[in-house]
Amino acid sequence: MKKENLDRTTIKTIAKAAGVSHTTVSRALNDSPLVKPQTKLKIKRLADEMGYIPDINAKGLVSNKAYVVGIYFSRLQSGTSSNFLAESIRQVKKLLADYTLAINGIDLMPNENAMLRNGKPDGALFISQCENDDSYIQHMRDNGVPVVVINRKTKVAGVTNVVPDEYHGVFQAIEYAIRLGHKKFGLIKGTPKFTSTHYREQGFRDAIAKHPEAKVVEQAVIDGNYSRESGFHAMNKILMNSEFPSLVFCSNDETAAGAIKSCQKFGLQVPTDISLMGFDNADYAKFMVPGLTTIYKPVDEITRIGVEQLKDLMEGNSKSDQALKKIVTTELIIRDSVADLR
Repeated sequence: MKKENLDRTTIKTIAKAAGVSHTTVSRALNDSPLVKPQTKLKIKRLADEMGYIPDINAKGLVSNKAYVVGIYFSRLQSGTSSNFLAESIRQVKKLLADYTLAINGIDLMPNENAMLRNGKPDGALFISQCENDDSYIQHMRDNGVPVVVINRKTKVAGVTNVVPDEYHGVFQAIEYAIRLGHKKFGLIKGTPKFTSTHYREQGFRDAIAKHPEAKVVEQAVIDGNYSRESGFHAMNKILMNSEFPSLVFCSNDETAAGAIKSCQKFGLQVPTDISLMGFDNADYAKFMVPGLTTIYKPVDEITRIGVEQLKDLMEGNSKSDQALKKIVTTELIIRDSVADLR
């Protein structure tokens, strides 16, 4: 249990309590190999018991750092999943524990200059959805801030980039459906300006084009925006056509949830009457009725690699001309929403 103190606990007060020099305490708290493990453990326990909190401002004066990491994302209403944002925050707190987080929605900023209104962060992690973000990414880089972009391929040169392989994920999922005997396909798209929407549709169309026996029912290709509402309304349109597909690929799991609700409205059962697929493998996908066959996007791995790379850049262990371009493999999760038509 931490001791409540009215007076601030400092390195000197810990040193006095431990019977060592303040230099030893400082080294121990920074995991220096110059301090014996037993001594280091004793000092850290004392620091915790005495309620020691590092003075970030003092550290900043010495190191010329702000001890702030910026996380910038597209607004939750327009695509960045709460899971992605939450995992990014968790990874930053784990790997950059001494840093304060400044979390900002890019869409809420009037212009690029607003990003630096309160000073430069020591590093910036962008959870990017569309090309509109690139001007903000470039502005941050031009001002000398280490930048890592996750979730979308950026065109900004020299920026470390970690993204899911959305194209091949969808391609492989559609090929799986074709092997099960599906020949007519529909698609509920994501938000038009988002890069993910393009890659997922391209994987969908290329997989079908590879197989002469399969075709896209173009009347069943409907624009959406990654929301349940758009999935519901898009599926209504598909089911009112004279020809509807045996399988509809939904660009994310939220869309699929709305599409299932539409099927229920029309008195159709999934997958007996029509099959559905999603993308993301959201936490609730396995609890849907039926369990949703979907594509797993490894958010934890993407964010971990991204934050590790940002940490290296901030600590000078990597250079911008050595920018990493990492594509992380997705995985098809097979459940019960796709019928076997063979």
